[in-house]
Amino acid sequence: MAIKHILKLLLQQKGISLLIILQVAITVMIVSNTAFISYATLQNWLIPSKLEENQILNVTTRVFDNNIDIASLIEQDVQAIEAVPGVIAASYASHELVLDSQGPGWTMFKDTQPETDYRVFGYFGLDEKGIDVLGLKVIAGRRFYPSEYIKGSFQSNNAGVIMISEELSEALFGNGSALGQTVYISRQRIPHRVVGVYQGKMLGESATYSQQQYHSGIVPEVLWGNRQKLNYLVRVAEGVPERVLQQVETALYHTPGRMVQRVEYAARAKKRLWDGRSTFAFTMSGISLIACIVTAMGIIALVSFSVSLRKKDHGVLRALGASRSMVMTTLIKENTILVFIGLVLGFPLAILLYYFLMNNVHVQSVVELPLLVAVALFTWLISTLAVYLPAREAAKVSPAQVTKSS
Repeated sequence: MAIKHILKLLLQQKGISLLIILQVAITVMIVSNTAFISYATLQNWLIPSKLEENQILNVTTRVFDNNIDIASLIEQDVQAIEAVPGVIAASYASHELVLDSQGPGWTMFKDTQPETDYRVFGYFGLDEKGIDVLGLKVIAGRRFYPSEYIKGSFQSNNAGVIMISEELSEALFGNGSALGQTVYISRQRIPHRVVGVYQGKMLGESATYSQQQYHSGIVPEVLWGNRQKLNYLVRVAEGVPERVLQQVETALYHTPGRMVQRVEYAARAKKRLWDGRSTFAFTMSGISLIACIVTAMGIIALVSFSVSLRKKDHGVLRALGASRSMVMTTLIKENTILVFIGLVLGFPLAILLYYFLMNNVHVQSVVELPLLVAVALFTWLISTLAVYLPAREAAKVSPAQVTKSS
């Protein structure tokens, strides 16, 4: 049947056609964003941290006794951890490896101009042993001098120097050298001079969340302003039995007024980083599945109703020599046209929902053209399968039935 005639038939049933188009558009909007979120989550699961994940431990403790001398406690803890068999070195860190940076949403600017381009990065404060514990390889410049380290319960001034990852250096300065350059951290534009560049590691949720996984920087600052939470990074020898986790916890357990919250490998910390988001992605997938089922059932109901209204027309077609397959093909063509219109409407809605989620819900998502194509094919397949049953029933109408009803 000619497309022109099919369009005329669709216009005769504007209400049903609009409902099918709307269902398809809403389904595309939901399924597309589910695919975007799930894809972004999977991509981050697969990104290598470039850390020796099974040789680096995160240790998190909480202090409840306000009378404890935190500086002395940190020194005792480091000594106790390093006394555990298999431990190579331990370091106090202001924040947890992988999970937290020095603060939320850290940004780095090249200069103080308002329109300056900036980069989101993970920002860490480490002590003298921190670089070795993390296994950072300095490829340009130098390490921090002992005199540059700042330690204490509060910060009266900044160290003023920073080491940055190779990837962050390239993002800011291209092929030029970052050494000796002054960069400005946070919206307050706190100046830091770059003294070293190291091979990138996955450090900091803020950078990872912004799809800039290896953009990070470390400063020689060890602060315990939040005296309730003390974090340590520990490097163990390769192949050490997993009981080292319990041994490290036991080494810290006996200090009164303090509890050990967590001792875990970096691999576990990285997984925990994405656990909540993966749950959200799975929830969205469940919503998407429900949307597809509702759409399929809605199309079945609407097309079945349309078929019942046009039963006589189908009988006339059969009387004029149309085969069953021709009747089914006509209905499938009608559905394909409606699905195409729904896709054209649905994709802009999907992009609008994407930006809404990114700006207001702050989920991690990414728009990928192959995913949009896959969603389009999937939606068309679901709708075609949904229209098959009523189309087959319409094809069964015989000319004799029409004659009787006449």
